[in-house]
This record gives sequence, C-alpha cells and structure tokens, in this order.
Amino acid sequence: MIMQIKSPWLQDVYQQMILPRRARIASHPFVIAMQSGSCEFRQAEQFFSGLQWHLMEFGTHVKHLIEKRPSEVIRVLEGRSEDKDGDTEILARIVRKFGGPSALINEQPWRYRPHSVWVYHDALLRSAIYSRDLSWQVGTAALNIGIESLVPYMIEPLFRAAVERYGVTANDAAWLASRSGEDERQHGENGFILLDQFVRADQTILIDQCRFFIDSLSRSMAYGLLQSGLEN
Repeated sequence: MIMQIKSPWLQDVYQQMILPRRARIASHPFVIAMQSGSCEFRQAEQFFSGLQWHLMEFGTHVKHLIEKRPSEVIRVLEGRSEDKDGDTEILARIVRKFGGPSALINEQPWRYRPHSVWVYHDALLRSAIYSRDLSWQVGTAALNIGIESLVPYMIEPLFRAAVERYGVTANDAAWLASRSGEDERQHGENGFILLDQFVRADQTILIDQCRFFIDSLSRSMAYGLLQSGLEN
C-alpha cells in the first residue's frame, strides 16, 4: 500500500517513524517477557487494564472525527474497514483473566488510576481530535497513522503469547484476535490514503502538525505504553 502513496512527507513518515517503531515494539522487553512467559500476571494486568481504560470512549472519539471529515472521504474509503468502537466489553475478558478491575474501569473509569503513560497517551489523542484549532486531517494523522498503523504489530505477538504462555482461551482473547488481522492493518493504511489526497504539499503548517502528532503518538505506542507492563 505505501508504495502507492505519492506525498514525500508521508513516505518519510513511514520510513523514519512507523517502520522503526514497529521494530521497536517487536523487541520491547514487555513483548519479549510475554513471549517467554516470564512476565508476571500483575505486570500484564497493568498493561491490559490501561488499554481498557484508554478505549472506553474510543467510539466517541472516532464518531467526532468522522463528523469533522468532508463527505468525499466516504468515497475514498469505500469498501475499506474502519475501526469505530473500542469493543471494551470484549477486551474486559482478558483484563479479568489477568486479575484486573474490569468492572471498575467499565462502570467508573474516572476512579481508576492507570499508569501515567496511558494518561499521557489518552490526553494527546484527545487534543488532536477535539482541539478546535486543529483540522480533521490532524486527528486522522494522530489516530490512524500514529496509533492504528502500529496496533496489529503490538497486539499480534501479545495475542499469541497470551494463548500459548498464559493459557488464555480463545474466548478471553477475542479482542486481541480482532485487532490482529488484515482489517486492522487497513485502519492504519486509511490514514496514509486520506492524508495523501487531502493534504497539499504547500500546506506546510498542516504537515508539521500531522507529523508532530504522528511522531508523538507512535513514540508513545512503541516506548511508553508497553512500559506499563514492566513496572510493579
């Protein structure tokens, strides 16, 4: 897909930000610990509980972003998958499996205290989507490229490790399975497709804004969020 993208700045984003951070995720100590089975349940719980907390209002974020987009986007993304819900009721299964407070997060999310990396990540995404002085393109850059282009590369190894090393059943791991396939890869690709068509080369400030949030959120994905699974 990326070879079809014409914008040099997006090619640079892919080569200089996305690819290195996919590699960093694959080699992150938390991912390695999960794959070897040496990660403690409490550590895994911190990661998955933080993930559930972050996704509680994901559907609302996406709905707001879609409402900001021009109608032509429907045509451009016709036939492609879009992630419109965090599916936290399914994610809660694996949170419970690792001993996390899924009910508290679901019923009273603002009484739960996630690791600070999740607070930072969540606030950064909200600022990109809801800020009145930022366009829908910036929100798309943040969500689709900064986050979604890395999600399957983070979730697939954790999915396999949870099943193979921690005895998580297919039912409990359903959320992880749903974020590991081809549809999930399309969500990240959508960001490149949209920005390639709806950001002009002479819109330098907009490009800088998009790059800022892609860089910040992809860095958070590759370094910050996984760190929550390493601390006691």
